[in-house]
Amino acid sequence: MVSIVTVNYRTKIYLEKMLESLFAHAQGSFEVLVVENGSGEDLSSLKARFPAIDLIVSKQNLGFAGGCNLGIARATGDYILLVNPDILFESDAIAAIESRMNADKEVSVGGISLKNLDGSQQACVWHFPRPLDQLLLLLKIPHVFPNIGPVRHWLMKDFDYTKTQDVDQVMGAFFCIRRAVIDQIGPLDHGFFMWYEEVDFCRRAAKAGWKVRFYADISARHKKGSSFETVTTLKKQAMVRRSLRRYMRKHFGWPAWLLFTLPEPIYVFFALIASVIKPR
Repeated sequence: MVSIVTVNYRTKIYLEKMLESLFAHAQGSFEVLVVENGSGEDLSSLKARFPAIDLIVSKQNLGFAGGCNLGIARATGDYILLVNPDILFESDAIAAIESRMNADKEVSVGGISLKNLDGSQQACVWHFPRPLDQLLLLLKIPHVFPNIGPVRHWLMKDFDYTKTQDVDQVMGAFFCIRRAVIDQIGPLDHGFFMWYEEVDFCRRAAKAGWKVRFYADISARHKKGSSFETVTTLKKQAMVRRSLRRYMRKHFGWPAWLLFTLPEPIYVFFALIASVIKPR
């Protein structure tokens, strides 16, 4: 069985559409856990419309990882599928990925082909971040040199989205985790308030000997960024830097942490410039 966990933070409009599409297409055995992550939105009308959902209300915003972990702790399935509220199902992707991962016993996390609302392919797989490509990102170098090598490698610009294959990481918007992996390495690291939590999980799974697989023949649509429509660029980038420091310390040690901590005023300066160009 698949336990579907979705975290709401001021995304009720998108959440309702996601649930509509989910129940319209999903068949078989599954459960849906909706975590209201301290945003203050009243989801009682959704509970009334979709009585099968298990509604979990947190009084505080625990961040994406913390919110997901609330659902994971209550989930009973063999697979935990993290689904963003701005996903739209067009087929029974739930049964499809369960079937594929039942057959692929070595796979820890499964991701699918996410499409933009217009049907075009969305970038949803990446290599694991390294200090150099993330440093270039904070310094906004890709805005001047969009095809610079280290960043192009990280973003996997030449990835073939028509082919099912093993990758470093898949996007957390549709993130199917085998229960046995959580039992072995633990849930998401709630120390990541937002961003890099799924990257960290994939990296921990890889270090434990598991594979991460992108399934090209399963798809859904994804609006992307609905939880941050009212959040300023400056605030978003501050969250990115905070999570990046944690990621670097965990996987590259204290020297990397210092590289992303000591020059913080420089990173803030470039973030300010970006916020002027793109306020949201």
